Amino acid sequence: MVAHSHVLGGIERHVLALSNALARGGHRVAYAGPLNSWLGDQMTSAGHAHIHLPMHGMYDPLSAWRLRSFARSWKADILHGHGQRGTRYARWAAATRWPVIATAHSTTAWKWFGPNHPIIAVSGAVRDMLLTQGFAADNVPLVHLGVPDAGAAAPPAPGPIRNERPLMLGMLGRMEPVKGHDIALQALRLLSGRVPARLVFIGADTTDWAQRMRALTAELGLGHLVEFWGQRSDIQEVFGRMDVMLLPSRREALSLSLIEGAAAGRPTIGARVGGIPEVIEDGLSGLLVPREDPAALADAIARLAQDDAERLRMGAEARSRFETGFREEIMLERTVTCYDRLLEREAVR
Repeated sequence: MVAHSHVLGGIERHVLALSNALARGGHRVAYAGPLNSWLGDQMTSAGHAHIHLPMHGMYDPLSAWRLRSFARSWKADILHGHGQRGTRYARWAAATRWPVIATAHSTTAWKWFGPNHPIIAVSGAVRDMLLTQGFAADNVPLVHLGVPDAGAAAPPAPGPIRNERPLMLGMLGRMEPVKGHDIALQALRLLSGRVPARLVFIGADTTDWAQRMRALTAELGLGHLVEFWGQRSDIQEVFGRMDVMLLPSRREALSLSLIEGAAAGRPTIGARVGGIPEVIEDGLSGLLVPREDPAALADAIARLAQDDAERLRMGAEARSRFETGFREEIMLERTVTCYDRLLEREAVR
């Protein structure tokens, strides 16, 4: 697994989850990337072989040479690059010695993917983008992200909404502009006097954007309705306190938090962008609203606040959607199939 990371986000969580699932399935996994990072710490703690690979920019020949030496000594079968930089160095180090596969995690990045290796798209939206850039359809398999099944640990949905119990809205993920926290705050202000609701932001709140959202919360007079919970590891407990999840993203390949919410049986109101509609079936497992539209988001929130039965029905449907398409086992099986096909293709060359 070749990935450049100094933050905690969807790519990092995916690399860790996939690596651990592969190891449980009997495969050997090694990590090449910065060890002074969340992902480096987690991969090391999980017992995966590893090498510190800084990958300074896109033109760091020393990192490419170190990756090549490590892959040779570790007897790698495949180099799996994640994102643009991970794939760039996987391809550079592999040359013609190892087969390379990539995972594309974005609907906007494609430059460093090569035409001669498979590119796993994490959503149909990502796959469509790659096809428009001229990549061959046969070389772009779709493997949706997956998360472990909470099963019996999934928390029950909170009870009915009453004046004494507001609707609890959660946003789980990186606190960056692309996620649309400001849109959620504007929607909450528009709900004033319509329905009782509170909004919780879950995610590392040390970013510049997080500080701007604290300032915007105060500016909009919402300090009594908004909470910043920071980074949390007790995700099931968090979902146990939420009625509805929000994902008003400006751009989204496919959100792990969206899938986790579905696994916990929580409906999500999301923007109709990227891979979000691949998880949310509008009116069935959640609601879709136009991008950058706080008024539409407020109306959708009010709809679910005022109808306990519909909210609970959508949560159950979200859980069903997760079971049939987004379990970790499904992701693992499809990824291993991609590996097998790559090795078979290389064997006949």
